[in-house]
Amino acid sequence: MEDFVKFALAKGMRKFGFSSHAPLPFHTSWNMNLDDFPCYKKEFYRLKEKYVGQIELFLGLEVDYIEGVFDANTDLYDLSDIEYKIGSVHYLDPLPEGGFFSIDGKFSDFKKRLDVVYNGDIRQAVERYFEFSSNMVRKGGFEIVGHMDKISQNGMNCSGFNVKEKWYSRLVTDYLELIKAHGLMIEINTKSYIRLGITYPDIQFFPIIKELDIPVMVNSDSHHPDKITDGFDEVFKLLKKAGINSVMELSENGWNEVEF
Repeated sequence: MEDFVKFALAKGMRKFGFSSHAPLPFHTSWNMNLDDFPCYKKEFYRLKEKYVGQIELFLGLEVDYIEGVFDANTDLYDLSDIEYKIGSVHYLDPLPEGGFFSIDGKFSDFKKRLDVVYNGDIRQAVERYFEFSSNMVRKGGFEIVGHMDKISQNGMNCSGFNVKEKWYSRLVTDYLELIKAHGLMIEINTKSYIRLGITYPDIQFFPIIKELDIPVMVNSDSHHPDKITDGFDEVFKLLKKAGINSVMELSENGWNEVEF
């Protein structure tokens, strides 16, 4: 964790938030183990004290929503000192062999799961993704909607899927309207911009976010310290082009809108 703080300082950042993948009731390769959660908090507070006066640090979590299984209102662990939560969907319906359909990972694995769970029908999987995502928003317990259309990352490699399709745009627009109605912020995720030239949500939806006046925050979703600002310069320009001139910034007194 300290390497992230060092890189944030080197990049001239005034503030930095940690949002590790929160523990789940079962093991995954990327979620924090439940036994490690106290250590995560302990290390955060050590760093907060060590770097006081140099950078403001905030303690957050990215919490998975799994339909009927898990959400951000969990009592699996103590969330009382968590300063912000990002709600996100990585898992869809159960797999026959156990576990859940994951939208992440290599496309070859995604395609195998798609064939098993949805008979290869990417539209069905995408509709299911937005159904579960909408249920997550209704359930609540978090402040920020994370990578709201990330299923497009693997989906774009499937025949019959295109982010420009009307049916897809309708799903995203309906979801954005729901996010607005529930007073949530939306993450502009830059993780794939340098490599693929895309953001989550897709750049084409920036004008709709502007029209709906949904507050945004920009996040690199970086799992590596040297990539914590990847895509920022380019994506801030794209936001300005869409008429979005401010982002939400966390302080000791809560969230504030800040022009950039």
